Amino acid sequence: MPVIVHIFTVLFAILCFMIIKKKRYKETPFICFIMFVSFISFGTASLIALFAPYGEILSYPCMIIALGLLLFLVGVNDLYSIFRCTERIEGIYCGYNTYYGSHGVHSYAPVFEYTHDGVLYHEQTAQTVSHRRLTKNMTEGNRYSIYINPKCPSVYILFRRLRASGVICLMIGAAFMGAGAVILYALFPVLFK
Repeated sequence: MPVIVHIFTVLFAILCFMIIKKKRYKETPFICFIMFVSFISFGTASLIALFAPYGEILSYPCMIIALGLLLFLVGVNDLYSIFRCTERIEGIYCGYNTYYGSHGVHSYAPVFEYTHDGVLYHEQTAQTVSHRRLTKNMTEGNRYSIYINPKCPSVYILFRRLRASGVICLMIGAAFMGAGAVILYALFPVLFK
């Protein structure tokens, strides 16, 4: 299991390096914040696994807490987007990016082109949409309403409503963090007498 902690640490380190290199932290600050917090939390779990007494045992609850924090922040990002993306504008639908998951599950992120304060943006939304909704309701090259964050116009959403996936991420993340904290609390008296 500690190997998984190290793998997550390396993956989030690579993500953070790419964010800094491409300066994406200016365009999508909260998502970048989530990646940096995830790197720090998995990195801490990794260091505990390597150097702390009984580190291998302690890495389990630390990883559960780090994973819970990641899921919780993903849910918070949905809420954050709803409250921040308030300005309704028209954007041109340019297609979508496909992300492949396990067991044949795919997610689709629409790409829009729009202008705000004289600056042209060609961005992908953080909200994923079903393939049926994309192909049935949206045609490439047509204009559709989107909601942008006026302070950070490269961030936008299609729908200003809380999705079930965001609520589920919040609940599962809170449950993981709570379970990890309880396990960690239970382990301390046993390991450190």
